[in-house]
Formats: sequence, structure tokens, C-alpha cells
Amino acid sequence: MNIYYNGVDIYGDISLNYCVHEMFAEKQADGVVLRFNDPKGVWSEWEPAEGDEIQVKEGYADTGIMYVHRMTPENGFFTIRALSVPLSAKTKNSNSWEGVHLLQLGEMIADEHGLAFDSYGVTDQVYPYIAQDNESDFAFLSRLAMLEGCQMIVYDGRLILYDEAELEAIPPTGELEIGDNGMFAYYDNRSQCFGSCEVASGSCSGSFDAPEGYNNTLRPSGIRATSDGEAERFARGLLRNANKYAYTGRFTKALQTEFAAASLFDLSTPKASIWNGPVFVYKVRHDYVRNASTIYFRKLLEDY
Repeated sequence: MNIYYNGVDIYGDISLNYCVHEMFAEKQADGVVLRFNDPKGVWSEWEPAEGDEIQVKEGYADTGIMYVHRMTPENGFFTIRALSVPLSAKTKNSNSWEGVHLLQLGEMIADEHGLAFDSYGVTDQVYPYIAQDNESDFAFLSRLAMLEGCQMIVYDGRLILYDEAELEAIPPTGELEIGDNGMFAYYDNRSQCFGSCEVASGSCSGSFDAPEGYNNTLRPSGIRATSDGEAERFARGLLRNANKYAYTGRFTKALQTEFAAASLFDLSTPKASIWNGPVFVYKVRHDYVRNASTIYFRKLLEDY
């Protein structure tokens, strides 16, 4: 294992007690928590500070550059909590734009926080008017991306927007069989799904129907749209966001560093073959001290 603190590998200088790395495919920044023995308070003499950079590597797994958000010396231990977003992500802002593009917003926000910007399969929608009302830049962009059927992640100094349906259409990159040596649980959440979504914003309205034919109708409040077409587009994105977790599951096995959030693989479970097939990984939790990985996934959502 390598643990780089401001570019210096400190793994050989510490006695690691706890190290958990969590990756997310949407709505939440990746994080890593490290705790190591420090009975003499030596670590504090190194003058660590919030905003310092830390990176953990183990096998194929790599946290990428993360930023220290909190440090806690306690009872002979020192704990570091770091996130993939910089400290500036906490700041709330209010802005408005006219005639701005989605990818333009992504580039501006990335640049504002010292990040590079990438996008994958994203349609560059233009907004006649859009407002950010007392929310962080990352929360604002994540919310807007969700309305468009996209998601946002921050990894290794890059802000990335990707189209969910486009990503889910890519062939799985690997296979995994869950046998007797893997603890698994699968869930059918269809009772929480919706058959349609209706968006109303002043004189503008739009709706979208799910091909699965669920009964309930999703009627979100507080959605701002400038045209019927925009309202319909947002209804589609909102319905995808509400329904994509119809079938979910998780499994825990010995460390699986080859899996990352926002990846696809072919699942095979002899004792639950109805779940066999391609799945999308929406969260990964690597526990490097206990040598265990928990992979959270969902079945793919088709046609929208």
C-alpha cells in the first residue's frame, strides 16, 4: 500500500489502524478515512492542515488526489478525513445565467475550484435562464445534471459529467461470480417506483411515462422550467432518477480493488440466478485494514 501526503509516501512511517475508501457514482463526493496510532502526538508536529492533499493506492484501487477536510487527534490515535472535492466545495453561492450551456457551467465550476473538466456522452443543453439559489456549486451542478439524466463525479482533480443511459449502454468490463465465499443481499424496490412524472413550472409543463407501467405519478415541486420542452426533459430525468434503483444489491468479499463506482460488470450468482446479467456499480467501499470490499449495484434502467 502507498499513502501519499502532499506527495510523500508516509505508509512506512505510520501504524495504520483503520483505512476505508468509499467511491460514489453520483450525488456524493468520494471519501477516505484513515486512523493510525499516534500515542506520542508526533503527527501533530508535522503540522498537517485542512486542504492538504492525500492519496491512497492499493492494487488497482486508487483514491486519486483527495483534500483533507478534518483531522482529529484522540486517545492516542490520529484520524484524517479527506474528500475528492476541495474545501471550497462547502461555500454556498447565488448566481443566475441567461443563454448558458450545461457544459459551459461545468467548465466554469471546475475552473472556479481548481479542477479540470471532462464530459462523456452529455448533450450540451442550453438554458434561456437558470438560477443557483444559495447552494454550493457542486450541489447546483449535480442537481442540474440529474434533471438532464446525467450525473457528476469528482475524481483525482477532475470534475466529470456523464450521461447515465450512454454509460449503461457500454458492454460490461468484467465478470464476477458470487459463490459461497461472498455475502450478498438483493432487493426488489419496485413498490417505490413511478409510472410517470409530471413537471409544472408556471405556464410551462411537461410529462414523461415509464415503459415499465408502474402506477404512481411523480409530481415534484420547486422545479423551474422555461419551456414545455424543458419541463418534459426534466420530467424524464427525474423519473429516471426515481426509478433506477428498482432492483439493487450488494455483496462483500475479500478486497476487490478492480471494481470502481460507475463501472459495469456481469453478475453471476448461482444461488440467485434471477439476478444474473449486467449491473451498474453505484458505490464501492474498500476496507484496506480488514481486507474486504462491499460493492453496491443496481440493474440497468432501459429506454430512458
